[in-house]
Amino acid sequence: MSDVDCPEKGPDPAHRAVKPTVDVLIVEDRLEIAKRLERAVLGDQGFRICSIAHTRAQGLRDLARHRPRAVLVDLGLPDGSGVDVIRAAEAADWDCDSLVVTVFGDEGRVFEAIRAGAKGYILKNDRLEEISQKLHTVLEGGSPISPQIARFLLKFVPQQNPEAAPDEPAPVISLTTREHDILKLIAMGFKRQEVADKLQITLGTVGSHVNNVYRKLEVSSNTEAVAVANRLGLF
Repeated sequence: MSDVDCPEKGPDPAHRAVKPTVDVLIVEDRLEIAKRLERAVLGDQGFRICSIAHTRAQGLRDLARHRPRAVLVDLGLPDGSGVDVIRAAEAADWDCDSLVVTVFGDEGRVFEAIRAGAKGYILKNDRLEEISQKLHTVLEGGSPISPQIARFLLKFVPQQNPEAAPDEPAPVISLTTREHDILKLIAMGFKRQEVADKLQITLGTVGSHVNNVYRKLEVSSNTEAVAVANRLGLF
C-alpha cells in the first residue's frame, strides 16, 4: 500500500493531554446541603469530589487521607467546629485552601475562621455556579466573600470605652485614598478585575495597591485585610 493509500493516524487518545482535575473535600453535616455542594462542584469539569465528610472527626481523617487541593467546610458540625479542619488544612504539607460555606446569621464565627486560615466566606444559598466560581477564585489566590458577610465586616467597629486608657497606643496605619477604595470594593465581594474596571485602572495597578495594603496591615489575604481594617477603624 502506498503512502497515499495509508490513512493518517491521529494522536493516540491515551496520550492526549488531559485537563487536570482539582480534588475537593466537602465537610458538611446536613445531607441536603452536602448534596447541593456536591452538585455545585461536579458542575465544573475542573473539579472532582474526593470525599464528603459529615463530622469534624471524619473531615480531619479525610483531609489527611485524600490530601485535597480545596476544602468546602461548614463551621457548625455535630462533634465540634469546622475551624479545626481549616487549621489542619492551613498546616498541611501540601497546598490546601479552605472556603467556608455557612448560613446567614452565623457571622460571629467569621473572624475565628479567618484567623484559622480560611481563604473565603460564602453562603450556602449562593447559586451553584457562584459556588464553583468562588472556588476557582480561591485557587487563583483570591478571597471571595459573599456580600452579606462583607456588609457585616464593614459594620464591625470595635467598642471602646472613651474613659479607659488603653494599655498601649493603637498602631497608626494610614491607607491612601486609592488603597482605601480598593479595599472597600474587595470587602464588598468584587474580584480584582472588577475593581480595576470600576476604578478604570489596570489589573496590575490593583495588585500593587493590594500588596501595599497587605504590607501595611501585616496580612496575607483579602479576608484578613478586611478584618484588620475594620478592627483598626479604617473604614
